[in-house]
Amino acid sequence: MIVALALIIAGLRTAILALCLAIAIVLSGLWYEAMLTLTQTIVGCLLTMVIGIALGIWTGRSDRAERALRPFLDAGQTLPAFVYLVPMLGLFGPTRFTAIATGIVYAIPVVVKIVCEGIRAVPHSLVEAATAAGSTTRQIITKVQLPAAKKTILLATNQGLIYVLAVVVIGGFVGAGGLGYLVIVGNSKPELQGKGLIAGAAILLLGVIFDRIMQGGAKRSA
Repeated sequence: MIVALALIIAGLRTAILALCLAIAIVLSGLWYEAMLTLTQTIVGCLLTMVIGIALGIWTGRSDRAERALRPFLDAGQTLPAFVYLVPMLGLFGPTRFTAIATGIVYAIPVVVKIVCEGIRAVPHSLVEAATAAGSTTRQIITKVQLPAAKKTILLATNQGLIYVLAVVVIGGFVGAGGLGYLVIVGNSKPELQGKGLIAGAAILLLGVIFDRIMQGGAKRSA
């Protein structure tokens, strides 16, 4: 799945790199845990992008909305992920969904700010021309602003992935399983430190795969 995704989005070279890194994860013996982490990351990123793009478009088109949300977005980027973990744990208990929800809340501020800047960077002449041609607000957003801000949205997706993946280790504290749990167990039990180190390396490899796929996709769409 990872290799196919890399081939479709970023091309053959990135797919070969993804295949090599995936083989390294398989050889580490942590493929099942890596797939749990991958699934949580993809689900969290998809939900983050749906919410983040919607709020980014809103703040990009409305100065009042941008002024209202800016303090919360700035504060959200300064708080560590542990701060979000406590209320999520109280709401949902020690489950995988708790880790996913924490990752979403942690990643949304940066995604919203990047998408907002991308929408605001679209030349006013394009928007005015579309308005003069009789386009509706939905048509302006979907056919003018979003295509013009495509590179920025890809950057927001990349950052959203990395931020969600960054919460993977924390997810091990709340029963999310996967690689994060192995890292935490490795830190708490000396006899399992080696396995924890390998799990940390596997998280790094997943991060490299995600980053290369998104960077390759951005280059192909340029």
